[in-house]
Amino acid sequence: MKYRVVFEFQSEDSAMSDVYNCKDEQTALDKFEELRDSLVHAVDVAGCEVIDEPEHYSVIDRGAGVYGYVRLVKD
Repeated sequence: MKYRVVFEFQSEDSAMSDVYNCKDEQTALDKFEELRDSLVHAVDVAGCEVIDEPEHYSVIDRGAGVYGYVRLVKD
């Protein structure tokens, strides 16, 4: 089985996205948590739309024009 972690972040003045191919599930889970934590610290989640599931985390702040997500995909 292949594991990928998909990351995207967009604000009014910047955008970034990346896909990480991982050799095993633990490496993918570690990368997912690292990127999830980076989103939590980058965006004040108070008042935002947040989805927090085991393999998907996203945050949207429509007022500030900020959107970000990280997903763990198993192929």
